Amino acid sequence: MKSPQPTPLENEYWRQVKRITWRLLAVWIALILSVVLFIPQLGITVYGVPLTYWVISSVLLLSFLGLVACYAWRMDRLELKFKRAVENNRNHPGDTNEKQHRRGGKTPH
Repeated sequence: MKSPQPTPLENEYWRQVKRITWRLLAVWIALILSVVLFIPQLGITVYGVPLTYWVISSVLLLSFLGLVACYAWRMDRLELKFKRAVENNRNHPGDTNEKQHRRGGKTPH
């Protein structure tokens, strides 16, 4: 069975989802690399334990939670934007071309 082709609106949605995901992943990798590569060179210890341990165990965990919250916020905004775009696209009088709409939607009357 042949699967239906994605609409231009769906392609744009997934392009933006990928862009958000890759940017947040790059931030996460930069944070990890900065901790692993640069903080040990400082040679600072806190209560006899290297500063790297404290940063990894607390700061990176909190930054990860912040990135998850940022992802959820951005995805909510993106989904709201595309929901409005689909609804606006369906409100044109005489529009009966269901192929240009997102799959699973109702046909306009």
